[in-house]
Amino acid sequence: MFLDGHNEARSRAVFVSVTATFGLASILVAARLVARAIILKQRGWDSYCILLAWIFAFCMSFAVDFGTSKGLGLPDVDKAPTDNPMLLLAEYVAILLYNPALMATKTSILLLYLRLAQDQKKFLRIASYVTLTVVIIGGIALTFTTAFQCRPVRAAYDLTVANPVCISIETIYLASAPVNVATDLAIFVLPIPILTALHLPRRQKSFLVLTFAIGAFVTVVDVVRIYFMQLAATSLDILPSGLGQITSLEFSYNFSMALMWSTIEVNVGIICACIPTLRPLIKWLAPGMISDSAPSSGERELIMASSSSHGDASLDSRRRKKLLQQKSPIEVTAETVTADAHSIHSAQPAEDQEQQQINANHGIVQEPGRPRTQCTDHSVVFGFFHLDQQPKSMVNMQGSEAIKFWALIAGLLFFFGFIFGMLMSVSSQLFTVLDKTQSIGISSAIYGGAAAGPVLGQWTLRRVGFKTSFITSLGICCCGTLMFWPSGALHSYPGFVVSSFVAGFGFGILDLTGNAFFMLCGPPQYAEFRLLMGQSVEAVAGALSALLSTKVFSVVVISSRSFIIIQWAYLIIAVLTVLLGLFCYYLPLPEATDSDMQDQLHRLGIDPSKKHFDRFPVNFTSLTIAAFSAFCAAGGLVCLRTFTGKLFAAVSTKTHSSLPISASNFGLFLTAIYAFSQALFAVLTLFVPPRILLLLASAGCVALSALLAALDFPTVAGVEAVELVFAVLGGSIPPLVIAIGIRGQGRRSKLAACVMETGTNLGACIAPFVMLPVVRAHAVPYSFGVIVALLAAGMGYPLYLNLIPAARRLVDARSYQLR
Repeated sequence: MFLDGHNEARSRAVFVSVTATFGLASILVAARLVARAIILKQRGWDSYCILLAWIFAFCMSFAVDFGTSKGLGLPDVDKAPTDNPMLLLAEYVAILLYNPALMATKTSILLLYLRLAQDQKKFLRIASYVTLTVVIIGGIALTFTTAFQCRPVRAAYDLTVANPVCISIETIYLASAPVNVATDLAIFVLPIPILTALHLPRRQKSFLVLTFAIGAFVTVVDVVRIYFMQLAATSLDILPSGLGQITSLEFSYNFSMALMWSTIEVNVGIICACIPTLRPLIKWLAPGMISDSAPSSGERELIMASSSSHGDASLDSRRRKKLLQQKSPIEVTAETVTADAHSIHSAQPAEDQEQQQINANHGIVQEPGRPRTQCTDHSVVFGFFHLDQQPKSMVNMQGSEAIKFWALIAGLLFFFGFIFGMLMSVSSQLFTVLDKTQSIGISSAIYGGAAAGPVLGQWTLRRVGFKTSFITSLGICCCGTLMFWPSGALHSYPGFVVSSFVAGFGFGILDLTGNAFFMLCGPPQYAEFRLLMGQSVEAVAGALSALLSTKVFSVVVISSRSFIIIQWAYLIIAVLTVLLGLFCYYLPLPEATDSDMQDQLHRLGIDPSKKHFDRFPVNFTSLTIAAFSAFCAAGGLVCLRTFTGKLFAAVSTKTHSSLPISASNFGLFLTAIYAFSQALFAVLTLFVPPRILLLLASAGCVALSALLAALDFPTVAGVEAVELVFAVLGGSIPPLVIAIGIRGQGRRSKLAACVMETGTNLGACIAPFVMLPVVRAHAVPYSFGVIVALLAAGMGYPLYLNLIPAARRLVDARSYQLR
């Protein structure tokens, strides 16, 4: 509403909003200091940091309010010329203080988390340290970038400096957006798993979680600030280079709303950081408003039974045992209830008493008579998943139990297949992509990141398990999607390449973890079926997202304003990714240890010591050839999709025929057929050995690609028909190679999944750059010989499986042998 009013109304709105939020922040900071220093008589670095943040906020708010008195928010014609120097200096000071103020506020919150974590909550402690490192490094880097945005520095606030070279402040602010939003989301999510695991009454626990969740409002304010930043950037027509003199009087008018919301973000951040610490003050001022819940009748009986020092000891013991059995699993742990209630407190280690004091300081009060425990499970039921029960090893799962977890992971892949499809659809239409080389560069960055991701993914998968690997991939994908925000607003092709690589890195870890999960979770004879069907679900999501982005939402990026819509979509995706990661945290996913996988190998009757020529182990040889085959197959498929348009154009020009299916619709058809192909071959694996299916599909693709390279088609419709048939056969080859390649690896199955995932994505990354110079130097049909060569080379793996008996026995062992 501030944008459309009278000019003076905008300036007045800036002054009132900044002053009001700073006043409220000041009151809460004072209340926090009273609660900590006077009532609890405690001081900590978190309090010092919040005080530092308040000082920065005061200076920033004063600079903005002072700027309104000098014309901030007014057009150039309404300003007094004598006020211009002080106005520009006030703007520079306010901009300079933004990052230090946020850094101090977030540091205070994270130090509070570390006080809550102590030595018992490892997840919160490690995650807080990682987030704190990002906050400090990012804050320092952005502060110095802002301070020295111009050469010379004085040019940032002095119009009389001749020929300055400056970085646009919009560039700096938008570049900081991913760091700010990502750390905001991390600070919002980090305490939730710990708070929901506390042994508190439901009402008190809900209030505590809600208190900490108020910090999510800072993310909303940050998003609003970025929106006004984009409006300022588009109204000023910022050059893609981001260089040039940006200090101007018109800048103060367009940028005033963004500056206002930046200051509000700082003040609201301080408010949210103080609210969780006010409980001692509220209880001191109004004891009736906050009262600790009394123990239930069962708990009082348990305390009385525990504290009884006379009578029949065996009776008390049986009585306590009966009461303990009546309590929920989350409330009773392996800790022994002592015979005397007073001794429970007196026998606690010093660190436990300190933790209780810290909890009390921040409003965490345990129910009377209940020993403090370390909660590792969660008695929450999501549908048919009972989260208080840790499932057994995944390699031993059968029937409906395995299907439940397959459905869960398949849904996860569906979600990220949708993201991946949206990412590819938008990147293919970006106006910053000037030629085929740049288009290939973006897609190769995604595949390159997906090839590098499994290097980290296999470490997390083998060391800490599937759940952590899924959460790690979701976190990296969130960062990658957020990075598209400033890249699109700044029209930066290098930014898109880096963003694509980061997003691809997360996708690579996700695919690696999903493939390993599908192969190991359930009966081994259905492993290929599970993996192919899971990949089909992901491909369906990709086709759906491409359909929505091109047909329903009409994603055509022609200006920075139109790209704002896409950036908001990326932000929503990032938030959903965080929520999905939080959901994964609560799910007790099954695991498979090295000994479990090796034991399964022995039960299948596979001898891992078999060697070719007494030198080369069969399983390692098979894995190496499989990785090379996946490299070639994926490279051939991506090359076909990349250069199909050129083949259509060449045949259409030569034959004077038109496309029955437009190029854009043909891409959608290919994606949908890939999904159908994977589902079809998944069903066929139940009846035909996968190695035979792989041989037939590979031979068919080699023949069809040879037709595309050599046959002189009379119309372009024939080319489309051949490629559609090719998609039915070729769409299932990469996942089928991955599934067969993981077979027979025993305790190295997770490492094998990493090798296969890396080989597949590496081929998709490199092959288009190999084919590009051939396309430029020769006729397009001739250049398709590269695809023929790749697919023919990849056909060596199915030939090896079907011709070498030892390799055949390795992948054909599908049911357990009786001992």
